[in-house]
Formats: sequence, C-alpha cells, structure tokens
Amino acid sequence: MTSRFVAMMSAVLAVGTAACSAPTARSLSDEAMAAMGGADKVRAIRTITMKDGAGTRDQLLEPRHVGEAEPSAKLSKVTEIVDLAGGRASLHYVIDNAGFMQDRHEVMTRRNGKLVGLDYVGMRPVVATSVDGLFSWGTQNNPEITLRRSLVPILLAAAESTAGASDENFAGRNAAHAHVTVNGEDIGLYFDPQTKLLIGFETTDSEALTGDVPAQYVLDNYKAVDGVLLPHKITITKGGKPYSMVEYAGGAINDAAAEKDFEIPEAASKQADEAIAAGVFSPVALDKVADGVYFARAYSHNSLVVEFPQWLAVVEAPYTDAQSATLVRVLGAQFPGKPIKYAAVTHPHSDHIGGVRGIAAAGAAVLVEKAHEAPLRTMIEAHHTRPADDLEKRRTANQPVGSIEIYEGKKVLSDGKQSLELYAFMGSPHVEPMVLAYVPSARLAFQSDLWFPGTGAPAGPEAKQLLEAIRALKLNVATHAGGHGGVGPAAALEKAVAAMK
Repeated sequence: MTSRFVAMMSAVLAVGTAACSAPTARSLSDEAMAAMGGADKVRAIRTITMKDGAGTRDQLLEPRHVGEAEPSAKLSKVTEIVDLAGGRASLHYVIDNAGFMQDRHEVMTRRNGKLVGLDYVGMRPVVATSVDGLFSWGTQNNPEITLRRSLVPILLAAAESTAGASDENFAGRNAAHAHVTVNGEDIGLYFDPQTKLLIGFETTDSEALTGDVPAQYVLDNYKAVDGVLLPHKITITKGGKPYSMVEYAGGAINDAAAEKDFEIPEAASKQADEAIAAGVFSPVALDKVADGVYFARAYSHNSLVVEFPQWLAVVEAPYTDAQSATLVRVLGAQFPGKPIKYAAVTHPHSDHIGGVRGIAAAGAAVLVEKAHEAPLRTMIEAHHTRPADDLEKRRTANQPVGSIEIYEGKKVLSDGKQSLELYAFMGSPHVEPMVLAYVPSARLAFQSDLWFPGTGAPAGPEAKQLLEAIRALKLNVATHAGGHGGVGPAAALEKAVAAMK
C-alpha cells in the first residue's frame, strides 16, 4: 500500500468523521439538557414555578396621543407557572404604569380536560372566561403564550430533530443555531458554544393588537432549581421593540403547591361551565336603558347597543375577541335578523379595542376617528395566524367581514327615528382625542375611562373635562353610561365635579 493511498484514505476518513460529528438540533439539545443537569431530569419536569420576579412590560399601547413613546411599566411580585403535563399556565404580578397600579392574575386551566380561563384583578370577583377571553399585562398578553414559549418543550422537540446547525450571532453573542418545528411552529434556537445552554430563540407571535410579529426570547442567568439549571432572566422583543423583561429570585420544579393556582373557585364554577359549553365566552348581560338603547354589562369593560329599524350599532368592542363573540351571540338572540352594522371606538387604548377584530369578523364596520386610524388600521388589517382568529379564518376563506371606516370630528348614524352621534373632543388628560357617544332619543351619553357612572366614585380631572365637553357640545344629557362602572344620572356627574377640591 503506497503512502499516497494511505494519505488519501486518511483524508476520506477524516471527512467522514467530521460529517458524523457535525452539530444538529438533536445534538445541541442533548448537550443543553446535559448541561442543565441531565436529560432525565429535564424530561421529568411536569411543572415549573418561577417566583419573586421583577421587571418591565412595554408595548402596553396606552399612550395619550397616538404614536407617542410610552414609558415602561414596572412589574413586581411576578410568579409564573407552566404546567407542561396538564397544558396549563398562570401569570400573577403587580403592574405599575405611571402610578396606575393593579394586582393581576390570569390563569389558563382545565376542567374535565376542557380549557377555561380565570381572571382575578384586585378586589374584583374572580371571573371565568374562555382562554381567549383573558387579557394580560404581564410578561405576555395571555398565559397560553407563556406555555407555548417554555424552554422545556422546545428542547424536547429539538431532541427529536435531525436538522443541521450553523454558527450565527444572537443578541451580540456567538451561538450555534438550528431550526426546529414545535407544534407546527418554526422556531430558531441558539445555543452557547461554551456553556452548551439554550440562550434564546426566535419565532413569530400573534399579538392581540399588532398581529403576527417576529419575536425574540433571550434567556440569561441560569441558576439551579431543584437540581436543574433554569434561566432566571428572560427578555422578550416583539416587532423589533422591547416587549417585556423579568428576572426571578427563585423557582421550583414539580411543586405540589402549584396545583392551587389552577383550582377553579366555587364563585366561578358556574361561569366555568358556561365558558366550556360555549367554547368562546366572556360574561355579558344586556340591560335595557331606554327604548332601543341597551347597556351591555360585562365584568370589566362595557358596551352600548343602539337599535335601529333594520340593524344595530355598538359603541366599544372592548377587551377581547371572546367578549365580542359573546356579545354577538347575545344580540343575535335578542334581535334576530338584525345584524351589527357598525361598531364605534371611543379611544385606541389596548384594553378598549381588544375585541375589535372579533366584531369586524361578525361583519360590523368599525368606526374610527381619523386621529386614531393608525393603530386601528394596523390591528384590523394584520394577520393573526398563531393561532388564527375568526377574522383571519374568514378572510382566508374569502368570507365577508367588516372594514374600517374613518370619520373626522363628528359622525352621525341615523335611520328612522333613531340616531347615534359620535363626537371627538380634545383636552382630556387620559387620551386625545376622546370620542363621546350620544343617543338623543334617550338623552344618554356613553364614554370610557373618564367617569364611572353608578359607582359613587369621586370625580377626577378626566370627569371634569368630560362635563366641560358635554356643555361645550350643548348636549342635553340626562343619563350616563360608562365603559367602566354602570349607568347613572347626569346630576351625579355634576355633583361629583362640584365636589372636587
């Protein structure tokens, strides 16, 4: 055997060995799980509880003026639980947004294998909804996203993939990169070549207001939790902008105490059954205020319904698509044959437009003041594929849906003896402009966030400005209805404003 032949065979063997040892998603995942404490320990994880977190939440979409930068809201007392075995998740935190502070808790749980949501906010009674009826200002918009973005199922999916890997830059660091498919979603993984740990991933998230956006998750500060290394700092960017960041003080794996978070309280048991039976559900009751005028009372964010001879108009499709879907069902039963022709927006804050896509899917034209056009147009025209919502499904199937209609300053809907007037006015310390709805036949005004009718709440600067706007518009108001609160007499607003110091 010549030396030349031996050299050639050695080269071939070297190439073959290198090919066999080339990193793959599987090998990178195996190394990561070994670095975390062992694949057996990682595979044995059923629940992960991360505790005592603090950080920030951005992209609240609550500015006073459309397009202006918002300060980060502060998150504290953050506890997040993902139940990988049961397909459940819980977000519990305190949010402080420029002095507006709430203790909030959103839970995705199950009863008899069926998903249901639980919503706790401050002193408000617990409410059961469908999972898409949950609205969160925690590290995610919904606990369902938190479950899908847990690193353990992502690593386990990678461990079954033979996809190749490459060297890439991730968040300013060198990393080994591989793509995997997790429950039909493409996710790009990044591993630290020294520690072997997963340092982040990239995918697409569907946000309630902005639709499909590129999302990046950066995982830092790995520490031992019950014998397994877990990231204690998670930084999330969506659409190229900061979304949230949280750093935890500690955690627990397979903690029996986690089960308590997923229990359905007796106070919400009946609603939970309703939510499961309906499939898409958020509590809504219809109260008649005057002939042809109804107050759609929800557990947090209310709407006004005005009946016309052949159709209906809704003011405020708030909070979530689940609430819009429930309202559509309630109105369909109450007014058979009368479609929702219009849905008006009072202001473009996230908690007052979360149900706009849902009501557009039902065919309603969404009435938007010109100054509010940009965020509403983005919201209505965006794709929502993770998962697909009703509007996305109907558009994909070429079925009719509602569109956005822009007006400036004032809009009047009139048919027969009924009319609904929309007025945009400036000067509110809450948002500019703010839209006030007025029904002349009932002498009723509807607004959101400025005044809480029927609650006895004291007036603030927003209520004072509301009263001034009503007087400037020369509206003959006898009754107030609110996006928050209830229904009350006009005299109560005047008295509360007069009592201001």
